[in-house]
Amino acid sequence: EHASELVLQFASIEIELPFLLAIDKLVQLLETPIFTHVRLHLLEPEQHPFLLKALWGILMLLPQSPAFHTLKNRLAAVPELGLFRLTLSNKSSR
Repeated sequence: EHASELVLQFASIEIELPFLLAIDKLVQLLETPIFTHVRLHLLEPEQHPFLLKALWGILMLLPQSPAFHTLKNRLAAVPELGLFRLTLSNKSSR
């Protein structure tokens, strides 16, 4: 939850090259074996909505680069049925 809130705060700062390089490195790290458990959480979007929000936020910050495309492809693999359930649960809780 904190990660998704933090990503939203990035909108208020000037994003410079060192920041983008750090985000690029983060995306590369997410693709390593040590973060397999995080990637597996993407299979259950209704149980990990803040992870999705944080990753989508990071994607929106990145210019179209190899890291952008890597993360975009990873997020495209999130099961649509889980996203649909997440959308329905958000609408019913309002």
